[in-house]
Amino acid sequence: MDEMQKVLGCWQLDVKAVRERMYGAPTARERERWHAMWLLARGWSATQVAEALERDAHTIGDWLEAFRQKGPTALAFEQSGGPPPPSTRRNRRH
Repeated sequence: MDEMQKVLGCWQLDVKAVRERMYGAPTARERERWHAMWLLARGWSATQVAEALERDAHTIGDWLEAFRQKGPTALAFEQSGGPPPPSTRRNRRH
């Protein structure tokens, strides 16, 4: 837990701020990542977090390492794959 406190401190966060970000995240994927950080900050191991969130422990470790390196921006969800977002242009009738 001390290690996680150091990581949070580097990004000027504490457990309360992580919890607030968890509830305020704009997507379910970001909420899940912040939830993982919150559980880690509360003393859970990556294995325990992975089991609780039904994820692979390596995934939790990847999220944590990304957070260590890039801070909160590393937890933002970016769409990859899947269909493109709907067009904002109107269909023109001929």
